[in-house]
Amino acid sequence: MTRTLSLLTVLLGLSTQVFALEAPVGVRPCCAFGKDLKAKLVGVPVPFFSLGNTLDADDIGDHKYNDGSSSVSASLLGMADEKNGLIFTEEGGFIDTAHVRDTADYTYYLFHQNQQYFGQDHYIELPDELRTRRIQWHAHENSQLTAQQRLKMEVQSASLIAFRLAQWHEIAQWFGMISVGGFDELASAFSSEDLYSNMLGAQLASAILLDNPNLSSSEFAARMDDAFAQALNNLKAQPKSVTDEKIEQLDGKWWDSSKRLPNKWAVLFRDYRFGLTLTPNYSGSSHELSLPSQFDNGDDIEQWVSLELHKSDLENHFEALPDNKKQQEVWYTDDFQPLADFAKQADEAEYQQILEGK
Repeated sequence: MTRTLSLLTVLLGLSTQVFALEAPVGVRPCCAFGKDLKAKLVGVPVPFFSLGNTLDADDIGDHKYNDGSSSVSASLLGMADEKNGLIFTEEGGFIDTAHVRDTADYTYYLFHQNQQYFGQDHYIELPDELRTRRIQWHAHENSQLTAQQRLKMEVQSASLIAFRLAQWHEIAQWFGMISVGGFDELASAFSSEDLYSNMLGAQLASAILLDNPNLSSSEFAARMDDAFAQALNNLKAQPKSVTDEKIEQLDGKWWDSSKRLPNKWAVLFRDYRFGLTLTPNYSGSSHELSLPSQFDNGDDIEQWVSLELHKSDLENHFEALPDNKKQQEVWYTDDFQPLADFAKQADEAEYQQILEGK
């Protein structure tokens, strides 16, 4: 009887953890590409303010699940448990630690939702990012799956959809989403290191969950500390001084030190490619990352779990799009690359006008 009660207590505890787990809120405030970036507020330069943006690998602090919900000011001033910024690595180019952690957290969260809904017809909605983000599970027969097969499928689909959320975030930023401190985020949209960093986070979280799927959020965070440190070591992370030097060398090519945030053109180089196999944009860095689009049985992962973007009250942000795209009630991940292509063409035309105006 005692053993039965103990087992029930454990099971109830796990169940409570799953249902009580909160979706990651917002994003960790970081990092337009650049160094010692200055800012304007309502068009007025902010005195004595600059954003350093770079870190040593040993100074990233302790991972905290859902740290995007913490105080923006505490994070930016370095008073939070986590320290986020850019780290240059020889193998992976520039790594944005905030993006790594955001997608790792979403992978953990979606994995726990998969444990409840995988194979069922169900959906949940996340807070809007210009459109309403809906995670849709699709009905499939899964009773023949072994526990190990189901675990792998749940982890793979969680990491893929977490990465899809990151892809959408880049698009939403470009179209004018504001989520941190009242600043528009145009300077950060499609930043060259963003999605590579997001994919690294998805991979790290996947490996952790496959090894131990029953971690609490605090236990997961502790495992992330170890996994992230090992990943940075494997990618040959360089000291802060080297990161600063590399960024300074790219002034005028990847970023413009004469511009103040949130000026969009503080960042000059962007990556609009939305593949599931990524290599670093920095020349000479060649470590490839990838996420599978199919399960081992050949099924497309997004036939089981998918991300949908439903119209919301903020459709005015998409006025510049062609009518056929604006009229779509729902966008799917197949729409992401055309939207990124539209952004690229608009940016090229705008920047050409800027150059001609000089």
